[in-house]
Amino acid sequence: MTRLLINRRSTLKMLGAGAGALATPAIIRPAFAQSNVLNVTTYDKFIPQSFIDQFRNDTGIEIRVRLTDDQGKQYNALAAEGTSPTTDIVTVTGHRLNQFLKSNLIAKLDSGRLKNWSNLAPAYKDAPQLTVDGSTYGLPLLAGFEGLVRNTDYTKETDSWAIMFDEEFKGLTSYIISDFLSITMRYLGTDGDYVTYENKREEAQKATNEARDFLIKHKPQVRKYYDAGSEIQQMFVNEDVYVAQAWSGPAAKLIMDGHPVELSVPKEGTYGFLYSFNVVENAPNADNAYKFLDALLASPEIGAEMVRQSGFASTFAGVDSALTDREKAASVLPDEQVQRIQFFSPVNRDMKNEMIDRATAEIKAA
Repeated sequence: MTRLLINRRSTLKMLGAGAGALATPAIIRPAFAQSNVLNVTTYDKFIPQSFIDQFRNDTGIEIRVRLTDDQGKQYNALAAEGTSPTTDIVTVTGHRLNQFLKSNLIAKLDSGRLKNWSNLAPAYKDAPQLTVDGSTYGLPLLAGFEGLVRNTDYTKETDSWAIMFDEEFKGLTSYIISDFLSITMRYLGTDGDYVTYENKREEAQKATNEARDFLIKHKPQVRKYYDAGSEIQQMFVNEDVYVAQAWSGPAAKLIMDGHPVELSVPKEGTYGFLYSFNVVENAPNADNAYKFLDALLASPEIGAEMVRQSGFASTFAGVDSALTDREKAASVLPDEQVQRIQFFSPVNRDMKNEMIDRATAEIKAA
């Protein structure tokens, strides 16, 4: 299997391309063709309810949504089902694609079955995160990054992650430990994505331990470690925190809703990611999956509604024309900040996951 390699040029090309409720998750039946249903595992607010309703009216197919909030949980659930999956589509980030492929969990995407494939923004049609040995393994959906978020009423403009460790905001910060650990490594001058540590386990462990100890030392800064985007949104709304690390989607949604929040990429840089919808290997309703993916691509307004709900940037062409000025401003960064975003790489993921997971547990327990 050829590795997925993502360089800065592809990062810039892709980023420059372009609180509704989901259906109540239904019980997913055993894996066999069900003809009039489609089982989708995805994140909250990724599929607009208006699209779900229209798709059912047009096709007679019922979309059953199973919500997830973590790539690892999604992978474990699918792996446990083996060759008899109970879901048809999963939502994978590009840097985790190899993990799913190694276990034969997702199928090649036949873009020829999608008459609306041309409606993708040009930069995403051959997204390197989703291409292996010349084959595509998913429909690019939404792009995002790990950003610095601050309440502009209580903080001054800053260009550094150092604000997360400023004594002035003791007890007023928050982050996802596993995500912020990688950013902290970058802040300290080491490789938070572990690409340069391939076959250098001792060096990787030293860098991980340094970041772990740094976060433990600054643990009094943290009001609460969080897991889901909705949690950090609520903390900002309640003014429980003034600064945080957060995914760009939830932060941009706060800006769209008029909250006094700024989203930025500090001078030390950050990491970006690409979500995709992927057809599961042996999906019981694969034909319905392709109908669903093609329908998603049918109109820029569908992509725009996904942006409004999730806050992430759309991969669909023409979406900007369907967004308001405030919605566009919430997801647009100055060029110099875009230059600071590096897409997560799949290289050396096993080592990274192992060390990050262990350090995360140690930080929580400290």
